[in-house]
Amino acid sequence: MSGPAGIAMFMAASVIAVPTPPGLPSTDVTAHRGSVYQTDSDGKATQGFLEIDNTGAADELTGAVCPNADNTSLVGADGRTVSSLPIPARRNIVLAPGGVHLTLQNLHFPVQYGSIVPCSLTFAAAGTVSVFLYAKPAP
Repeated sequence: MSGPAGIAMFMAASVIAVPTPPGLPSTDVTAHRGSVYQTDSDGKATQGFLEIDNTGAADELTGAVCPNADNTSLVGADGRTVSSLPIPARRNIVLAPGGVHLTLQNLHFPVQYGSIVPCSLTFAAAGTVSVFLYAKPAP
């Protein structure tokens, strides 16, 4: 088969036939709907919230880094640092006020209303997943 039909068939076969190479992170885990409380100056701490969707096998959130902070921690509802957070298979997890969330400590810059704070989440199986936290007023 040649011409446009042949090219289309080749491209379709290429997309369908190429498995994910071994050792590459999964794309089953995504993070979205991120938010962070605004601050009035640098050097402060703030809290970050987001949703994690897992469409594949169970995984585990093992760390987070937000470059605007000296330290980004996963914190439980009791305010204590959590070393990891299980992410069940085919589930949605919400990091929210009053529950498990991120704490960004010793900010390098103020988080102004409407600004965006990039963060990277590390998962045991999925590897690194990026998310943006959008600044909003604290309650």
